[in-house]
Amino acid sequence: MIRLYTAATPNGRKVSIALEELGLPYEVERVRLDAGEQLSPAFLARNPNHKIPVLDDDGLVVWESGAILLHLAETRDPNGVLLSKDPRRRIEAIQYAFFQTGGIGPNLGRLGAQLRKPAAERNPEMMELFGEEVSRLLGVLERILADGRPYLAGDYSIGDVMHYPWLQPLHALQAPPLFENERVVAWVERCAARPAVQRGMRVPE
Repeated sequence: MIRLYTAATPNGRKVSIALEELGLPYEVERVRLDAGEQLSPAFLARNPNHKIPVLDDDGLVVWESGAILLHLAETRDPNGVLLSKDPRRRIEAIQYAFFQTGGIGPNLGRLGAQLRKPAAERNPEMMELFGEEVSRLLGVLERILADGRPYLAGDYSIGDVMHYPWLQPLHALQAPPLFENERVVAWVERCAARPAVQRGMRVPE
């Protein structure tokens, strides 16, 4: 049995999308972040870093979204749906997964944290720093997609799953930094059309 401890955040939805893409049965336990449930002794026993998502795969507990996706791809994906069996395509997909955890994730997260503050409390230097880096990273994705590939590693992979829940809100808001990169916009829309992505984005309900 697979149990996913999650919340309605981009990192949580990476895992629900992956589970839906692989067609795996799983149970969902919603972690109420606003109530501090991630700090409870029961949750800390699963993840000492008190962050979602956490996956319990038949007793094997994995945390950190990238590690969870890699675990699922290596143990539950015999047909290479999310991670190609071809060595070159495989490492390319892993490369883009790591690129997300070190790039779009932290920078967009910190920019979003500033934007959620009242205007008078925002740090202009931080806004500029993280805003410029998000724009630069979107330009990198635009260059990656410039050769006409439909997805980041050519075929759909964990690299796309890692990026999509973070970039989908920019698309929904029609944020200018995203819409300056037409190939990235088309990629977001391509991912959004996948039925498994649509199901995964509704978790937890």
